[in-house]
Parts: sequence; C-alpha cells; structure tokens
Amino acid sequence: MSGQQKGAEQVSSPEHAADRASLLAEASGELVPMSFPGARRVAGWLFWVVFPLLSVAALAFAIMAIISHVGRTPPGLHGNFVGGRHCSHGVCLVSGTFTSDDGKVVVRSLIGDPRWKVGEQHAVIYDGKSAEVAGISHWDATTSVLAGVGSTTYLAVVGYLWWTARTPRTSGAKRSISLTA
Repeated sequence: MSGQQKGAEQVSSPEHAADRASLLAEASGELVPMSFPGARRVAGWLFWVVFPLLSVAALAFAIMAIISHVGRTPPGLHGNFVGGRHCSHGVCLVSGTFTSDDGKVVVRSLIGDPRWKVGEQHAVIYDGKSAEVAGISHWDATTSVLAGVGSTTYLAVVGYLWWTARTPRTSGAKRSISLTA
C-alpha cells in the first residue's frame, strides 16, 4: 500500500471519522452532544452505574429517616415553655418557665432555643437533669418521601430499560409484559 492509500483508509474508518467530527465540532465552537472522545462511555457509566448507586443510597437514607422518626419521642417530661430574652454584657439568652402538660411540674429559669421570640409558647421536653429544654421538632417527611419516590422511579426506569435490552427480540412480534402465569 502506498502512503496515500493508507492515510485514506485511516480517515475513512468509523472511529477516526468520529474523532475528526469531534475535532471539527470543537474547532467550530458549537456545542455538539457527545462530541468529546469517550462521552458515550462516561454517559453510560453515569446512567447505568453511578446514578443507580446514588438512587439506592438515597432510597436507603429516606427509609432510615422515616423509620427513625415514626413513633419516636425523646425521653423526658413533655410540656410548654414560655421564654423571655435576657441580655448581659452583650450576651443574650432565652430563659423562661417550663410547665409540664399535667401542670404538676413548674421549673423557672431554664434556657431555651435562642431563635425563639419573647413570649412565644413552645412544645418542649425537659429531662429534669439539665438547665435547658429541648424543643419538640415537627418533622416534615416530605423530603424523605420525595427522595424515596424519585429513587424508586429512576430505578424502575433503569430496570425496565435493562430488561428490554436483555430480552431477545422476535421479528414481527410486539413485546408485552404478561401479568398472568
């Protein structure tokens, strides 16, 4: 083979044509999808490996968050706290009075959350050993539920695509899922 024939064969091979197209796209300054070498491999790894692993992790965290909050209350006396702000030497504290739900326990001069405003009443728990009360948080499960639903949906789509790619195709026959045995 002469040098000219050899060069022509190299340019006409599919992998060289793709490399040349990538170089031309980069030189033109236009954004062309999948134009850099290895883009399809990176996209494949992201779609088939990385995102499913992240989805499984998000699903696990969502399930653990829901399990750890449902039906759990911290130990201590439940009650209400009404606080006031006291400042001294540039330091401000929220301190106030704790009253248990049954009214039997009243403790004055307990420290509350510094974000609470003066005169607001908050549902709290007092453990009897410390000088502060802990607010009972009103946990919102929306983020955990959305993470779980989104992860499950993505995993279902990837699983369906994987299943359809692995199922042998018969010519002329439509692919369908049979729910009966």
